[in-house]
Amino acid sequence: MTRLLATLMLTTALCAPFAAHADDATDRVAVAKDLVQKTLIKNLETGFTGALEKTVQPMPEDKAEAIRKEVRAEFDKQREVMIEGLSKAYAEKFNLDELKHLSGIYDDKIYQKFQAINSDPASTVTVISQGAVTKILNMLAIASAGDRPAGAPPLPGTAPAK
Repeated sequence: MTRLLATLMLTTALCAPFAAHADDATDRVAVAKDLVQKTLIKNLETGFTGALEKTVQPMPEDKAEAIRKEVRAEFDKQREVMIEGLSKAYAEKFNLDELKHLSGIYDDKIYQKFQAINSDPASTVTVISQGAVTKILNMLAIASAGDRPAGAPPLPGTAPAK
């Protein structure tokens, strides 16, 4: 009986670290999942919804609604794939305290205000950023057009070479 009790105690002692490790991994994935949903997925959802509505805006309503339904269903599937995959990847790279710290940053009201200003298409910040990025992209397109073979069509948004 003493031997059985000793074996059970030894088994319990040896398994405890594995159970704690499994709990930690589960906790890290849960916190990472929350982080992914309130950051990347939130931004992806906003961008996707805007792009989808721009795409279907010129379509007849019945066709637009069919496209919305089909594309939204695929987006929902891909969102779940991303949530699961990204959560596991972050849980492998960060410990629980680090994930909680990151999550706390995104919960901070001042940070949320900062993000709201950056994501508002009408904000001065966005206008300045878009203007600068557009100029840089145009410069790249012009530079690229100079290296294009004769007879190649011009890049979209650039004037044909004379």
